[in-house]
Amino acid sequence: MHRWGEWESPNCPRCGLLEDAPHVWRCKGSGTKEIWIKAVSDLESLMRQLGTDPTLVHIIVIYLKGWWDGSDITYAAPREFQELLKAQSRLGWGRFFEGWFVKQWAVYQQRYYELIKASRTGRRWVSAIIQKLWNTAWDMWEHCNGVLHDKENLVTRFMVIQLNNRVSRVYNDLSSRVLRHSDRHLAHLSLYKLLRRDNNYKVTWLSVAEPALRQGRQN
Repeated sequence: MHRWGEWESPNCPRCGLLEDAPHVWRCKGSGTKEIWIKAVSDLESLMRQLGTDPTLVHIIVIYLKGWWDGSDITYAAPREFQELLKAQSRLGWGRFFEGWFVKQWAVYQQRYYELIKASRTGRRWVSAIIQKLWNTAWDMWEHCNGVLHDKENLVTRFMVIQLNNRVSRVYNDLSSRVLRHSDRHLAHLSLYKLLRRDNNYKVTWLSVAEPALRQGRQN
């Protein structure tokens, strides 16, 4: 977001740490754990709907959880799956999350489909899993943007409150004085109506009212 000029700080709006794409996926800021837990649960449900090899389901779930948590994996995979795990681990599970699957995934799932006499293919299975992971990545990105926009809205509301307080102070101070003829237009509107004007109007009003108030104090 900072790189694209959408956020003035390079730090994550959720947790305050330096933000890059991998951080967006693994951020531990408020609300991210709930999104991640649901995403993994949804992915597991999808894999079962697709008739995924149960061992592959277990491997994917446990290694994605470990990647996100940054925890060590103690799971000992069956011997026939160890080559697959080694190949993906060399590439990285962060890359897996981004859709970089080693070719053995399709081979192993195709083998399972043939075992259960399913008409599906391992290649299409890989495409479906990648699409799901991309959707998860997008959800994490959208959550980050939502937090950013909430913060921006909070800042905007605070600035409006500050602006209204400033207008009120200057208006009340002016109203307590005998104004020069050239300055009487500043109190033409009631304070209530003045505060209901848009922010640009109020800023412009202040740019005239504050110098008038200072001038009046000097006289």
